Amino acid sequence: MGYRSDVRIMTSKNGFKKLNEFVSENIKKNKNEYSNLLEDIDVKKETSRACYFGWNYVKWYEDFNPEVIAIMSGLRHLEEEDYSFRYSRIGESYDDYEEFYHDSDKDSEQDLDFPSMIREFDDEYIIFNMDKDVEL
Repeated sequence: MGYRSDVRIMTSKNGFKKLNEFVSENIKKNKNEYSNLLEDIDVKKETSRACYFGWNYVKWYEDFNPEVIAIMSGLRHLEEEDYSFRYSRIGESYDDYEEFYHDSDKDSEQDLDFPSMIREFDDEYIIFNMDKDVEL
């Protein structure tokens, strides 16, 4: 089964286009040996200036998964080309969370939102399970 993560990325509209070009070119260089994760996104919302997208419950191995390596290399490419982005990953373990970002100096690349994450208590679940224990 493997370890799973939820991943969210926010880019400018132009940044998403550049990321997609970078990943597609990377796949061609590798003779199409793997797929483009940007063509299999679980969550996506675009506006006239930004693109928010990501994957749920995905095996996000940065060390040996070529699809993930292409995305992460693409984000570093965006930074080199001065495109703004936000990256966040939540792993299965409670303390497994990472993020990184780049803020461009270009006016058209400013003021991107960060992905929002909520961790909260699920009191109803605990109370439900406690009630089941009483009945036994």
